[in-house]
Amino acid sequence: MLLKTDTDRWKLSFRAPTTACMQTSQGEVDAEQWLAEVYGAVKWLESHAGRVLLYRRDLYEFSVWLFALLSLGRDIVLPSNDKPATLAELNESYDVLPPSSLPGFDESPETLALNGTLNSQLTFFTSGSSGKPKPVIKTVRQLFNEVETLEATFGELIAGSRIVSTVTHQHIYGLLFTVLWPLASGRVVNTQLVEYPEQLAEVLADNDQRHVLVGSPAHLQRLDNLDELSAHKEKLTAVFSSGGPLPNQVPVDFKKHDLTVPIEVYGSTETGGIGWRQRDDKGDTFRPLLGVKVRVTEAGVLAVKSPHLRFPEDEFISEDRVKLEPNGHFQLLGRKDTVVKVAEKRVSLNEVEVFAVQHDWVSQVKACLLEGKRHEIGLVIVLSDAGKEALDSEGRFSVRQALRHHLQQRFEKVVVPKRFRYVAAFPINETGKVTQAALQNLFTDTGSDTGRND
Repeated sequence: MLLKTDTDRWKLSFRAPTTACMQTSQGEVDAEQWLAEVYGAVKWLESHAGRVLLYRRDLYEFSVWLFALLSLGRDIVLPSNDKPATLAELNESYDVLPPSSLPGFDESPETLALNGTLNSQLTFFTSGSSGKPKPVIKTVRQLFNEVETLEATFGELIAGSRIVSTVTHQHIYGLLFTVLWPLASGRVVNTQLVEYPEQLAEVLADNDQRHVLVGSPAHLQRLDNLDELSAHKEKLTAVFSSGGPLPNQVPVDFKKHDLTVPIEVYGSTETGGIGWRQRDDKGDTFRPLLGVKVRVTEAGVLAVKSPHLRFPEDEFISEDRVKLEPNGHFQLLGRKDTVVKVAEKRVSLNEVEVFAVQHDWVSQVKACLLEGKRHEIGLVIVLSDAGKEALDSEGRFSVRQALRHHLQQRFEKVVVPKRFRYVAAFPINETGKVTQAALQNLFTDTGSDTGRND
């Protein structure tokens, strides 16, 4: 590891000025150039005091500003996007906005190292079920503790590989996997975001380098060129997925094409990484990450002690219901907060989803609470191939009745969903997550043309 930490400080040291650290559209960037850019940004920041709002679409520029700020011990605000309304909401949260371009540098760095305090803070924003951003404050210590955990857990697996990503670095998953961990471990990261399946195939075919794909469930389920990727399978060392549940079909499809099955990392912005699984021959339960302790509370939800928490000895009580296995692994059973009231009866939206997806016509499904004259459940469904055929041949009414009949085998008729939307893919936010607000919008007049209605 190039990153070293002690009681209160961190230090990032490169072995040689020509050590490669980034692959940009302009070519490879070595440690000397990157550090010179960082010191140039430091010089600019030294004359601009206060909390800094950092948003950069370009990963290279983001990394320069980030480590300049970290080396100065400055507090950083990381918005989920740079939309005018978002920045207006955060107006009181920051004092400084860096210039749109890097300040540049006049000379080579005097040292091949950076250092700073472990106590400076970064503020992330995560979406709650309502879709409204919620601030979450993390210290540098927490983030670097997690980097050390990731290296201890997966470092040997991905040794010698470069990093390519489909996810933004503005959120904690992307920040850890595409900025902090690669730089701390000396792995080169490709700064160009992979937005289309063919781009990944081009990266793998371009040279003899092995790569790790940092992806999200939304992107991985849309990879429709697995045959093409399979031709370069020896160059795809590992695939990571986080930010939400990975559809069951994705691991199946990867394995069918003889590709490495995605490693699913479970956690949250608040807790950091908690556990991981790889659904090939190892089962579907999660194993805790190194140093993470889990238990099930009397209420049936997961409790966590972790070095990724601000206070590692304090327990964090999650909203996720789990079943703990004798070997210490755990199975996710859905969110505690998915229980809603319909017709005076309590219903778990997660249970509705789990049962609905057992029908052959349903590939994926999300349930949401619709509040009008009366509360009812709406289902947003991604149909399987068989479901699409049924919709085209039998019509919406027959499909709706068949699905309702299926649900009535498990739920009382009064709570069974009556309203359905059939979509090609779920609406997601910048973190790749599906919120209740986005689902509910599909059932409004303005959102009704987003999917096929029932």
